[in-house]
Amino acid sequence: MAAGDSGHEAESASEPVVRLDRQATWLFRSFLPDESDDANSLGFEFELSFDLGSYDVKNIAYVELNDFPRPIPGQPIGNPEPAGFEAATGIGDILTGFWFSRKGGHHGAHHLAWGFGAQLPTAADDSLGSGKWSVGPSFDYEYEKGRLFAGVIAMQLWSVAGDSDRADVSMLIVKPFVYYSLTEKWDLMYVPYGISVYWDKPSGEKAYVPLGGGAQRHFKFGSVEMNLGAALYKNVVRPTKGPNWDLRFLLEFQF
Repeated sequence: MAAGDSGHEAESASEPVVRLDRQATWLFRSFLPDESDDANSLGFEFELSFDLGSYDVKNIAYVELNDFPRPIPGQPIGNPEPAGFEAATGIGDILTGFWFSRKGGHHGAHHLAWGFGAQLPTAADDSLGSGKWSVGPSFDYEYEKGRLFAGVIAMQLWSVAGDSDRADVSMLIVKPFVYYSLTEKWDLMYVPYGISVYWDKPSGEKAYVPLGGGAQRHFKFGSVEMNLGAALYKNVVRPTKGPNWDLRFLLEFQF
């Protein structure tokens, strides 16, 4: 999940209650250790906003279409027990979050909204998802000043229902994002797949921590803003059979 602008001007009653703020398509290749084949994913991310009484609500939903030559620990996020499963191609689990902030509460450079996250067991194959319904608390923090727009989305998820034959889910997901404007058309960016910690896994197999970055260029098609970007990340902390590198491409529409 990459965060977009969360502020909205006051709108007339004739405008729609639900607004599609942005849609991003992520194509990325994960380079696996000691494997002749690597993994490919096509991710779709949607950001919506709407009014709920005296609150502004932001929702981000993310789902992937994956082609995995073997099970990959933690990809898609929340697959707690890939051992013994086969290579698979298909849709993964849906990951989503909702964050609430009071109308007019976005003052100055800082913005903090609290909410919850959820993961839905929509995967087409056991190797591509957790098999569990998972929920937990979340927050969205954003900072914007001058050329810098940065922040973090974090959520802790626990499984509450699902396949009794699958391992329970207890995971922390941290999605940092940093954009620095070089020119009117070019940004540097750090928007990785995310830092994730699987609390129930053995020591040395619990976490992913990616470092790296990339750049994006702004375009305009009619009234729609578009971004095209690329980035490379090294997983400096990872499970034994987790990807060494992730190469990511982004096509984003802002409405």
